Amino acid sequence: MYYSSEMGAQTDYDPLRHPPRAVLANFYPFRPGETAGPHWSESNLLLPVTHGRGRVEVGPRTFELTAGDLLHVPWAAPLRYSADREDPFVVIGVHLIYAPWSAPAAEQPLHTAGDADFTRASMQVPPTPQPWREPFVVVPAPDSRFFDAAAELAHAFERQDDPDREPRLRALALELLVELRAQRAGHAEHARHARAGLVRGMASWLELSLARPITRAEIAARAGISESSLAAAFRAVTGRSPIDYLIELRLARARRLLASGNEPIARIGELVGIPDLFYFSKLFKRRIGVSPLAYRRRRRL
Repeated sequence: MYYSSEMGAQTDYDPLRHPPRAVLANFYPFRPGETAGPHWSESNLLLPVTHGRGRVEVGPRTFELTAGDLLHVPWAAPLRYSADREDPFVVIGVHLIYAPWSAPAAEQPLHTAGDADFTRASMQVPPTPQPWREPFVVVPAPDSRFFDAAAELAHAFERQDDPDREPRLRALALELLVELRAQRAGHAEHARHARAGLVRGMASWLELSLARPITRAEIAARAGISESSLAAAFRAVTGRSPIDYLIELRLARARRLLASGNEPIARIGELVGIPDLFYFSKLFKRRIGVSPLAYRRRRRL
């Protein structure tokens, strides 16, 4: 689901001729009030926010980001990061270039520049086709694998001794790109629904409020329509009922907390609005396929 008004121009990019190649992927936890940049990155940057909130300037544009947002930055755009002082964000930076897999691996085309011109959208014409030409923000649907794949890619990037590292990186980079394209396509289809704006607003409210108990009646009352009408609109736009959408939001946040934090399982359940440890573990295993503890161990191998 999208929350930015400018979606970024789609191009005739062909992922088979110019597959994504990850040249850098890592977690970056910001300190309260920290500012980084300005800098250039001669790559296509995907920037999922796993925790907290902050600001990213892309050329002359500013994006206010919070956990669950994904920022797409086009080739060689000047960037500046600023962390929220009360709730600094954690991001996964995934830098992609687009060249045939048969081509020899190039040096990482990444560098910084203290004199970056922030009036420009990008530094140069990219040497290969790009999927999108403009920066934009996406909030992937709760059942999207984007955040999981981004975290897996960052972990895989660090494992220099893995004999399967290169094919693993290629597969995950392609999965990220396919996921992002699917989210864009889904948005274009669902945005035509008469109540798409209302559903997007309620989805945002659910994400901000998921740490506390929420009922169907409360959601409908806040939306100003009947429970049945809201359920029909939610299913048309998201493919899920409001409560099922809320559950997926909660479990998506729980997965991110399990993968990148050290909070006890019970505390994570509380943070995502499921304070009953037994029910949280049972629900997580039924939906995700493994227990919360097994999920955490698997992600840290």
